[in-house]
Amino acid sequence: MEAKNTPFRNTCNLLTLGWTLLRLGAFAFGGLGATLALLQRELVDKRSWLQPHDIAQALAFTKLLPGSTGVQVVAFLGWRLRGWPGAVIAGAAFVTPAAAMMTAAAAALAAVPDEPWINGALAGLQVAVIGLLASAMWKLARGEAKGRILTFVLLASCGIGIFVNAAFVVIGAGLLGALLGGRIEDA
Repeated sequence: MEAKNTPFRNTCNLLTLGWTLLRLGAFAFGGLGATLALLQRELVDKRSWLQPHDIAQALAFTKLLPGSTGVQVVAFLGWRLRGWPGAVIAGAAFVTPAAAMMTAAAAALAAVPDEPWINGALAGLQVAVIGLLASAMWKLARGEAKGRILTFVLLASCGIGIFVNAAFVVIGAGLLGALLGGRIEDA
């Protein structure tokens, strides 16, 4: 049985982790929201390698870092599952399909003249991505905002985030949680 405070969960081998995230990377269209939804479905719901709070924790830790939050979340979860080798393999496997597809798409788009159907297709994709992002955020919010205080923090963060840099919102919410300690989930 694993100790409660052990950060690593050796529930999968590195090859399986890499293959799983290579497949997810090939279908993680839509940015962070779609990535979170895919990670939730595959790593939590289907494989039971992680708990829902692991994804929320990964998002909280990595949101303060510069760069692609989705890739950072994947690397954090890889670390959670298999330590540093898991982080490296998860991150590399997840990014590889996107890098290859982006290179091919850029070359194809450069070869095609500016056509109305291309602009229409891109507009449709953008709207679908926003819908996926909203859906993933809703699922995360429902699972993490337990109690009145956390619901208030969720709504306040959403409102304040419109006007203030996300890093400041995350730091402020973390400080509030530290001040309230264990009482934050009780209320």
